[in-house]
Amino acid sequence: MQNARVNRLLERPPLLRFAAADGDPRQWARRVRAAVQRLALPSGDAVTDSDHDGDGTYTLVTAGGPVVGSLTLPEGSGEHPAVLLIGAPSSVSAALRDKGVASFELRFDPADSDEADRALVLAGRCMLAARADDALAALGWLAAHPRVRADQIGLYGAGDGGPVALHAALLHTEPLPVVAVGHLGSYATSTPPPGCSLPGVLRQVDLPDLYAALLPRPLLVQSDAGEDARAATDQIALAYKAAEADDAFAAGTVDPAAAVDFLSRWLTAPRPTPVVPPLRVRFDVPARLEVADRIDQVLASGMLTQGQVVLEFEKVATRWTGFPALAVSTGSSALDIAYNLVGVAGRTVLVPVNTFFATASSAVRAGANVDFVDIELDGFGMDPDALAAALDRHDDVAAVTVVHIGGVVSPSVLAVRDLCAARGIPLLEDSAHSLGSRFDGQLSGTFGRMSTFSLHPAKVVTSGEGGLIGLSDDGDYQQAQLWRDHGKMSIDRNVHDRLGTNWRLSEVHASVGLAHFGQLDALLAERRRLVAFYDENLDSVPLVRRYQPPAGVESNYYKYMAFLDPSINRAELKARLKRNHGVSLAGEVYDVLLSDQPYFAETFAGRTFDRGAWFTAHHICLPAFPSMTTAEQLHVLHALKTELS
Repeated sequence: MQNARVNRLLERPPLLRFAAADGDPRQWARRVRAAVQRLALPSGDAVTDSDHDGDGTYTLVTAGGPVVGSLTLPEGSGEHPAVLLIGAPSSVSAALRDKGVASFELRFDPADSDEADRALVLAGRCMLAARADDALAALGWLAAHPRVRADQIGLYGAGDGGPVALHAALLHTEPLPVVAVGHLGSYATSTPPPGCSLPGVLRQVDLPDLYAALLPRPLLVQSDAGEDARAATDQIALAYKAAEADDAFAAGTVDPAAAVDFLSRWLTAPRPTPVVPPLRVRFDVPARLEVADRIDQVLASGMLTQGQVVLEFEKVATRWTGFPALAVSTGSSALDIAYNLVGVAGRTVLVPVNTFFATASSAVRAGANVDFVDIELDGFGMDPDALAAALDRHDDVAAVTVVHIGGVVSPSVLAVRDLCAARGIPLLEDSAHSLGSRFDGQLSGTFGRMSTFSLHPAKVVTSGEGGLIGLSDDGDYQQAQLWRDHGKMSIDRNVHDRLGTNWRLSEVHASVGLAHFGQLDALLAERRRLVAFYDENLDSVPLVRRYQPPAGVESNYYKYMAFLDPSINRAELKARLKRNHGVSLAGEVYDVLLSDQPYFAETFAGRTFDRGAWFTAHHICLPAFPSMTTAEQLHVLHALKTELS
């Protein structure tokens, strides 16, 4: 009976099996690598120290234990390409040395046992994953070695080292050339030896898919096996061809000399132009597992909305909103509820002329008329003098909404608050950009009566789609709860006293948000590290002036803003950066004033907003997102220098 059950399990197709007709193969490969991360749970252990005994044997110290190997360097000084060898025959390191390539031959502890493997399984891991951790630590140490070219490193795995090399390559962030010898075939048709597969891997992919997911990295597979290996090779070749990377894939029988030639050729081959996106949303493996576990509990409970996860999420978020937080479906929903709470219908709402469309459109949907106020250029907040003039023009102002652009809480918010208080007008904060930002130690979102936040994926923290309202008044909080649920007076009574709608956040979205909020301290620290690097180096780029927030401002650096010389055409520069260097600048905040948006343009024809117009025309935003590497930042700076020199 058990054999029949196993056979049925093996007959199920993996979720991520490659099919040439399934769209972008590179996107598919990224999904496979993400699945491997989730199954392998890489530790991220780095080498903190090393020791050698004089004959080339090194012991690398990591949090997970010692990693031992032998370093072979070519004769002479200078930096060399290098290869991490795992299970390779002794002749390979000598052949690489003769071609001017260094190597580090990784050795595994023979004391690794079935007992240790069982202990790892209890912790949700396996011996293969632990050995891949060792390989990743060794790769990091090798890249930092003074005699090694950090951008010219490869992997060679043979025998039991083949699976380790494969999985280390899948987990590594850099596009290393890889040689895998002897480990080829199909999980579905042959039982892999112990230590050669990840638990549950066949639910996601078969072995040929793992190799194919290395694309477009250079890959050589060598095997003397039979039909199963040939079928796997054909499948890998098909994926590489679909990705237009077929020149990077090779296959053959076991031949160490051919493997050395392959590695030495690809190690020194020109690398493709790096691609730096405007944004990369990252959930690390622990966060993804946290989301998966929490969603599993949500699904098991059957309570997909208005459950305990949203309540927990609101409690966690309050640390960052300052006022008690109410979770809603989007940042725009938060604005919709805020304007309805204040009661703006038939009256005027004043908003900055430079902001996202929703700041004004939500007021219009709530029945208000909107007028726009120019900004000041120190912190890009609402200009107090322009606000005073607007207040004099209107005797029916229901609310003033300030916006903290790019994560900067402008000092002008204090003068704006005083103007509103003197006239008894509610001050609202659109803090979509500024979760976690402060001015003089005070959190964004706590300067007015209520605040709204966006949890869109582009923001510093996300729930996929979602928003928050921070509410200083208990009565406002209770009323906001009714607005977000169709204006229903009670959760268990189908009675409505206002025109609310479904502005609720689901339990699934709250599960995502909880995992990301748990990392927010680290994410903000990472953004500030990236900003410090740009600040230290941007002055060397001609025709660009970095922006410095005013004293007292602690930005979350949702955007890294800088100003172009007026002689530079921003649109043309952005096009050249992307075409010539693979660099995409982040979106502006913003490049079109609200008064120029087609929906409002006729109403505001002839009105000018000089400071807002200058800002929208001259600023750029450099890519700066958690998980961005120093190499990527250097590439951005190099691209700017090249195009502006």
